[in-house]
Amino acid sequence: MYKIDEKSKIEIVLNFKWSSQFANHEEIHFCNVNIWRDIDLFPIKIKDNILGKKEGDVFSVSFKKGELFKYSDDNVLDLETKQFQPHHPYKGRIKPKLGRFYPLGFFIGLREVFPQNIRPARVIEIKNGKIKIDINVPISFYDIEVEGHILKVRKKTSEVGGECKEWFAICLENGPGMQTRYKNIPTDFEFENPETYLREDESEDTIFYKQPRLTTHIDAKCHENLMMLYEKLLPKEGKILDLMSGYQSHIPENNNSFVVGLGLNEEEMRLNPRLDDFILKDINKDPKLPFNDEEFDAVVCDLSIEYVTKPFDLIREVKRILKKDGVFTVSFSNRYFPTKVIKLWTDLHDFERMGYVLEILLRVQGFKDIKTFSVRGFRRPFDDKYFGCTFFSDPLYLVYAKKNSLDSKSL
Repeated sequence: MYKIDEKSKIEIVLNFKWSSQFANHEEIHFCNVNIWRDIDLFPIKIKDNILGKKEGDVFSVSFKKGELFKYSDDNVLDLETKQFQPHHPYKGRIKPKLGRFYPLGFFIGLREVFPQNIRPARVIEIKNGKIKIDINVPISFYDIEVEGHILKVRKKTSEVGGECKEWFAICLENGPGMQTRYKNIPTDFEFENPETYLREDESEDTIFYKQPRLTTHIDAKCHENLMMLYEKLLPKEGKILDLMSGYQSHIPENNNSFVVGLGLNEEEMRLNPRLDDFILKDINKDPKLPFNDEEFDAVVCDLSIEYVTKPFDLIREVKRILKKDGVFTVSFSNRYFPTKVIKLWTDLHDFERMGYVLEILLRVQGFKDIKTFSVRGFRRPFDDKYFGCTFFSDPLYLVYAKKNSLDSKSL
């Protein structure tokens, strides 16, 4: 079998594993690497583990915090609050909040920083008209274990040019680490502000979803990736609630659980082949779930949390109906119905959206074994209707937790 050398092109999945105070995290990224162009941009420990490998090989390398991306106190900046000047379409709409991330270009008066700069800057202090931001790479605070899975190796027949890609920067610089609290200070997602949950269309959801929408909300590869995670995360049998269910479920077909759907459109759920039963319910109107205490082994909420206007009430209900040690998952991508998504969601970076869900779980309490996953970089299927708009598959983000067997009261 052909081994990787400088004349190779390879397909590799890099799985970055790291831990914060309250959760474990995995960032899974598909990379299509031209060895001749890209290999010298990999960390030396990764380079040494790639060269000489063949298809199917797996390797693991560890990095201490700051080893991949240096942390520097020089990247902690003291500013005036008035220097926060978001540009269109955020101008006048948002104010800096503690623990949140904003593009560095939102802050004026910084040397060599232009409005187009999207480097993430985290607000770590707001006090007396002053603001402090941290522009270190968010994941630079953490130890990281990297697993590499060599999927395909092929010989390059010619060199036709092209740009060099710094794959670790692509995978890690703008996103991973943003889903966690800063030094255990709760992130201010404005949960108490009613405007957080406003939507462009405030009519009842039963009106919007009256007509069936027989479409998928992620492409086939993203669906495959979600089922891949569920193969590992969901119980193999029992009773599962598919919360905010519709035309498509993402529970693997070989899962032997009895699946109940709860959604807004009867025709969509009747056509969902994975559902064994279903119930019609508008949870934004009334988040009380029509099930007994500790009835379900798992609850999945796929591609829907961004529409929920009473998330704390809903997740308390999820906790109530879960058995002890029962699994709760929340997944989403970057597609949504613009008129029905809550306002806050549109203001958040994709990785902050995981932080939003994580923060709710921490404040509700009663959950353990919390994990987050991101899956990115895979190719979009050729037959997808959005192929040509972007060649990348829809990104996948997932938050996972178990109900604590020693339950505690909600805050």
